[in-house]
Amino acid sequence: MLAGFIAYHYPHPHYRDEFFRRVEGVARVFRSAPGFLSADCWLTADGETIVCVAKAESREALEAAMILRHSPQTRLALDAEFGEAPPGVVDGTNTELFARPHLVHQLVSR
Repeated sequence: MLAGFIAYHYPHPHYRDEFFRRVEGVARVFRSAPGFLSADCWLTADGETIVCVAKAESREALEAAMILRHSPQTRLALDAEFGEAPPGVVDGTNTELFARPHLVHQLVSR
């Protein structure tokens, strides 16, 4: 059974480009994980929302990719590439950077 997610991110305009680069880096990490089929980031036509869509071969592959994404090694690598993530970036609760918290929908195939 395939598994994945769709995540909606609502960065303020002054943070949008930087955040898009950061989530592209996270998508790259997901794509490198065994059993991960795709991870892409999009910007809505109005330019206000970043949408990330990811698909893995199974729930286990998705969970393994999440563990990889949150590992100390991955965090250090992403921080080295993009700078240290400000507080509230992972969940979108930093009101100086985001208009509202992230919204994530977990997906499974039928």
